[in-house]
Amino acid sequence: MKKLIVSLSVLCLIIVTMLTFTISKANASIASKIDQNMLSIMDDINKLSTQDPQFAMSSNPYSYINNANYKSIISLGSEALPILVDRIDRSKENGLREYILSIATEEISKVDLKKDRGEWSSAKGFTKVWKTHLKNIPTNVNKIVASNEANDKKVQELVLLGTPAIPFIMDKIEQGNTELFPSIDQLLRGNANFTMNQITDGSEWVKKHKSQFNDLRDLVNKEI
Repeated sequence: MKKLIVSLSVLCLIIVTMLTFTISKANASIASKIDQNMLSIMDDINKLSTQDPQFAMSSNPYSYINNANYKSIISLGSEALPILVDRIDRSKENGLREYILSIATEEISKVDLKKDRGEWSSAKGFTKVWKTHLKNIPTNVNKIVASNEANDKKVQELVLLGTPAIPFIMDKIEQGNTELFPSIDQLLRGNANFTMNQITDGSEWVKKHKSQFNDLRDLVNKEI
């Protein structure tokens, strides 16, 4: 019996080690893709600035994101979010590169913190607002769901919280608030990993797919 317990303990340790290694390897791959694409973006900006002085004078960071490399970063999805923010936090600079990383974070998470809050004008400022936004998501979801507003209004407000709110909205749907499912539909629109057409039972869909959003739950819980 003692040998069996020892064997099971060793097996569990091996499994945990393998899972940790797999996750670390996946994160390293995403980080590498972000770094490679950002390097290409900045190289292109430098080249264009040399060739076209008028381009170099542009003060709008959004002028620099209409390219394949930026789209490649966006295609990495929610798993890229903690790495993007970490890249900003670790950087000693607070310039265009970091600003583009902030824009990518907003686009992937489907939030517009500048429009909704008007509280950030630099990348370093963005990460502070971003972390506060994440921290408040569970409370804000609870407030929205408990309010006396019409269901359509609740859905609109939940969508404004962005994709990090998805697992917490799912909790409410599982508790019987099935009228909130349209917010999940809107937040996942355009996501190639999910087909949202012809879903007849939102509660069943949530039950089936909830575990796929654990990375977003962890992202939020880290700031609480």
